[in-house]
Amino acid sequence: MGVLLFLLPAACTEKESDLGLDLQDPFSLYDGIRDTAYMTGCTIFDDSLWTAGYQYGIFGDYEDDVFGSVTSVIYSQITISSTTGINLTDDVIIDSVVMTLVIDSLYPVVPDSTPVPLHIIINQLDEPLRDSIYHASYSSQSLSDNGVCFFDGTVTYIADSIRLRMNEDIYPVLRQNCTTDEFAERVKGFSLKLAENSNRMVTVDFTATNTRLTLYYHTANVESLRYIFVINADAGHSMYFNHDYTGKAIAPIANHTVDSIAGDQLLYLEPLGGTRVRLNLQPFLNTFRKKHPWAVIHYAELILPVNEIADTQPPVRILANKNLNDGTSVLISDANFVSNPNFYSGFDGYYDKKKNQYRLRVTRHMQELLRSGKDYGTELYIDARRSSALRTVINGTDAAKPVLIDFVYSERNVGDSDKGR
Repeated sequence: MGVLLFLLPAACTEKESDLGLDLQDPFSLYDGIRDTAYMTGCTIFDDSLWTAGYQYGIFGDYEDDVFGSVTSVIYSQITISSTTGINLTDDVIIDSVVMTLVIDSLYPVVPDSTPVPLHIIINQLDEPLRDSIYHASYSSQSLSDNGVCFFDGTVTYIADSIRLRMNEDIYPVLRQNCTTDEFAERVKGFSLKLAENSNRMVTVDFTATNTRLTLYYHTANVESLRYIFVINADAGHSMYFNHDYTGKAIAPIANHTVDSIAGDQLLYLEPLGGTRVRLNLQPFLNTFRKKHPWAVIHYAELILPVNEIADTQPPVRILANKNLNDGTSVLISDANFVSNPNFYSGFDGYYDKKKNQYRLRVTRHMQELLRSGKDYGTELYIDARRSSALRTVINGTDAAKPVLIDFVYSERNVGDSDKGR
């Protein structure tokens, strides 16, 4: 059953330092009984994903043998920094319009300084994004183009950013003499995507000031001028994700023929409105609380072994939410745990390459579940699931090496301690 753990003193002639603290397993720090909690689990669809207002966006398409294909499109406003409007009159002669996109990452990942050709298509939207963003901000909702193409060509990404020289169809769109509100109405916004079958995902950094749209022009009196339009974090954005799971194991939930896929052998985690995992400890809680009604959890960690069919480029981190009885969810309490970051490195949801698994500290979360006796589900999802295409597959609850919770606890026998009072 359980194993007693003790702290043992050790002699050392060196001065104390934090060297190696990140290698220390927290289980060795607690006296108590070590036990294992097993659970039920399933994969569920994650299409109700809000995408507006985030600082990173992703566009492109990708396909693999496990999750099928996914296509992502970015929608963005083009705004002006001035609150008084814009005054680009007919005497302005436009030389060029260049869109600069600061690239945060590519998927699949490539070595630094590796040239990557990207066939990019930019079209004008059919309606102003500032109006449509309120009803097209979920990942499953798309916006239509109006047939005007600003860019359709191939550029080579090497590092940091790409520059796209727009065609002349954008010139009359930007040459305006109007107020700020009128400009937003006339320009409408644009869609940003890769050509079909590119098998590449591109993450754009909207926090970067160099993510911009620059108009270069001259007049009869001045040879070289420029006007910078805002397309970064100060402009509105949303994204559309489309998945095709035809012929794949998770096709039933994608087609809504079932609500979930049983997770006894495999649990699927895909970002971009793909899938998340729901775990439940209710059977364990029912049994454990009867045997140990006064148990105190000293340490608990959720171990998520990565399955052999998973992508070789794993997500950096997995996060966990707890479901509440009103249908909402919040981050588990341990996510807000404040401690030495070196001490708990490796136990906070990050991928452990050596052990090929993820480990999440769930001490407070488990104690809360034991206290209430009710588990409405713990949801696992990929960190940066709106801006990264990294995906993975976790061993199921009945696999040879299953997902589980290792924990250390102690308890006080209230009946014995109260005798004679």
